[in-house]
Amino acid sequence: MSSTLKYFEEKGKLSKLLPGYEVRSEQIEMAGAVEEAIEREKHLVVEAGPGVGKSLAYLVPFIEWSLKENKKVVVSTYTKALQNQLAVKDLPFLKKALKVDLRWAICMGSDNYLCLKKSSKVSKGGTFSNKKKKKKIDSILKWLKKTDTGLATDMDFVPERSVWSSFSREADLCQGRKCAFFHDCYYMKARKEQQDAHILVSNHSLLFSHLMSEANVLPDFSASVLDEAHTLEDIATVHLGREFSEFALRRQFDNVENILAEGGKKEKTIIEKEKSAREGLDKTRSIFEAFFKKALELIPARDTSSSFDRDLFPHEEASKSLDELSRSLLALSDEEEDEEREETLKVYAERLSSRKESLEFIFQGPEDGYVRWAEIKTLRGGESASFHAAPIEIKKQMKACLFDRVSVAILTSATLSSGGRKKDLSFVKERLGMEDPLELILDSPFDYKKNVLFYLPPGIADPNAKTESFKKDLAKNIIDLYDAMGGRIFSLFTSYEMLNSVSEAIESERKDIELLKQGSLPRYVLLDVFKKNNHTILMGTSTFWQGVDVQGSALECVIVTRLPFAVPSDPITSARIRRLREEGFNPFTEYQLPQALIMFKQGFGRLIRSHSDRGVFTVLDPRIATKEYGSEFLSSIPECKTTHQLEEVKEFFYSEPALK
Repeated sequence: MSSTLKYFEEKGKLSKLLPGYEVRSEQIEMAGAVEEAIEREKHLVVEAGPGVGKSLAYLVPFIEWSLKENKKVVVSTYTKALQNQLAVKDLPFLKKALKVDLRWAICMGSDNYLCLKKSSKVSKGGTFSNKKKKKKIDSILKWLKKTDTGLATDMDFVPERSVWSSFSREADLCQGRKCAFFHDCYYMKARKEQQDAHILVSNHSLLFSHLMSEANVLPDFSASVLDEAHTLEDIATVHLGREFSEFALRRQFDNVENILAEGGKKEKTIIEKEKSAREGLDKTRSIFEAFFKKALELIPARDTSSSFDRDLFPHEEASKSLDELSRSLLALSDEEEDEEREETLKVYAERLSSRKESLEFIFQGPEDGYVRWAEIKTLRGGESASFHAAPIEIKKQMKACLFDRVSVAILTSATLSSGGRKKDLSFVKERLGMEDPLELILDSPFDYKKNVLFYLPPGIADPNAKTESFKKDLAKNIIDLYDAMGGRIFSLFTSYEMLNSVSEAIESERKDIELLKQGSLPRYVLLDVFKKNNHTILMGTSTFWQGVDVQGSALECVIVTRLPFAVPSDPITSARIRRLREEGFNPFTEYQLPQALIMFKQGFGRLIRSHSDRGVFTVLDPRIATKEYGSEFLSSIPECKTTHQLEEVKEFFYSEPALK
């Protein structure tokens, strides 16, 4: 046995600091596979079920390798919760247990950091006409006096984006060493820690920003672990695409207006060029008001993705106006004597030029290989449109930007395999463009037969054939489960529309049931309230299917309201289905079903988070029993005791060991 694997033995170094330590053969097997991948410089895909302890299984071998070879490793996660767990819990524990001089740093996007220069300007800003905004600004200024990190994620409140933007770092406006606040800068201190670290704890979004640009977002690294890897295709698709947003464009226009409005004594040539820039700004604003007004009229769907006809949106005039405004700001910057103002004007000009490039790519870029869609979001200040373009497939880009550049990449998650009892990793390998990686599938050590009751109530209407009846049946069965259990329920939906319809039906029927609905409060607040109140039902969509860890009796029932097939009308899904069909494949078996199985297993995984957890897993979609593909879902999760009787749900919680 290697020195690394010995750490996991019954009397190994890990056991000495973990009370009740249990040797897990699955964890040792995973650590061995990671060690082999490092030694052979191979990529590795690992599905490790809940309870395997995958974070320690990949951290220990990489810590040894990093210290020995003096090389950096990036460990990337999808959720901030896991990122925080690694940085605050797992790595400090391993440093102590292994008795090594280990350094690590948490890596966040630079706009998560407070800029001291901007904060200084805000604090000197005097009175604020908007009292509500002033109160929120004062809260941040108060937090500034006690923060050690300057990270927005360390606040005990979530500031509105428009308020935080007055404080947050903007990479292209940073003066670096020229800034008076350079030596106290939170971001620069964080970068120094990252340069000195062995382990960089990142998130997928930041990692892909680094991989897909020349921005040097992260320090150079030699190997990577991508945890929660089932999310990689979606994250990479976003970062490889383009967006043209009404909301973002308005903010850019406001920034330009503010700098043009700055007073002071000026030369005649500057006054003339400022006047020209203002006229250009007014003209560009007017053109885009008409452009986005047309979008609101032509795109009927709200708060969802919709395909659109590019020919209905002549963009040439809009593109030209952005170019002219950008050039006028550059011309003005050439006359500017104030160095900081000159640089700001140049940055604003570059941002407008970048917007122009995105606009042109979306509306006149290549058709082949890309999918385009629009979104109309309902915001507090009204409706806002955005247009998007993204690649249909990402495997070539993934190979070029990650797998060909990094000698060792470990992809792991509790849910990567597709297929029922015959699990395999071909789906994720194909979607991500992995060639001949090492592979490993490890089952969870949890006793699901003993601790989980699988409840499949009869008589529910088919969601496709009888949609309204299905909604009524969902409300009734959720109420029945609440009456049987009294709360502690996660109810997972596949759309906001269904969530809202069912919640309204429950609320009209039963005023005594407290519902916590996604969107009503920030996610972390909803989870905090749910954990503290055993008499609630938390209703969520996609983000609550994954990355949520509620241990113990706070969560004892997970309801899957509908099998999580991606909506076929979704532009990206539709384009991928069409591409597979053109290539001669069956889109349902090759894409839709494997993707749904992975999400289904994610939903199941919310229920049992420790050896002592017990609970009821409920599926209210009758297709799991009536359709041929239903057996794939049934066999994709561990074997559990199954019932169709609500009475057995009640009995389950009063059987030994009883849960009170």
